[in-house]
Amino acid sequence: MTDKRSPAERVAQLRLDEQTAARRRNILVVAAVVALVVVVTVVGLVVQGRRDSTGGPVSMTPTGVTSDYGVVLGAKDAPHKVVVYEDFQCPICNEFEKATSEKVQAAIKAGKISVEYRMVSFLDRVSKNAYSSRAANASLAVLHVAGPAAFQKFHTMLFENQPAEGTAGPDNAELVDDAVRAGADRGEVEKLIDDGAYDEWVANATDAMSQHGVNGTPSVSVDGVMAKSPAEGLDALLKVV
Repeated sequence: MTDKRSPAERVAQLRLDEQTAARRRNILVVAAVVALVVVVTVVGLVVQGRRDSTGGPVSMTPTGVTSDYGVVLGAKDAPHKVVVYEDFQCPICNEFEKATSEKVQAAIKAGKISVEYRMVSFLDRVSKNAYSSRAANASLAVLHVAGPAAFQKFHTMLFENQPAEGTAGPDNAELVDDAVRAGADRGEVEKLIDDGAYDEWVANATDAMSQHGVNGTPSVSVDGVMAKSPAEGLDALLKVV
């Protein structure tokens, strides 16, 4: 079949493919470095799941979430369904986001896929100011106030601003500023972020993840098939975008 793309478009695609390949290598490297952390996380989640099978009562539920504690972006009738479990403090999730974000957003816009993001929080212990749970709460506040498009922009910002392990992430005032830049009304979103309005919802989402047998992030399912590793999930996702 004749390639109808212009030379500039082909060069741009080659560069994007090279960047994706480089980031896939980064995912593998980071995955090896944090292997011990993953093991600890698995143990922690199993213990947590056994200790708390129901989660606490949720006083506030954000608008637009699924019964499986997810946020769906894309058309309901998209031919491919993707589910991604992620933690905003997770370094492998960040590498995964860098490797896929541009293509995923294009595929969502083209109606090729829908993506259900299931944000969880179990990495506050490696943050000096609980970025994992505060970022997850803030993402839901943006969804509630401004809808899926603003959520998608803010989701990208949260990974771009991910702090290194052992350091402090953006404080609440900075999260509010980013939420406004993503499209949320300051007067509505600020209190939800400052009050941690969806903290219990996020805690229950994390419980649900462990009860579903998912014990690490990023975990990726494409068309109902759960990948066995982040690298396998990356390959599966790139085949449908």
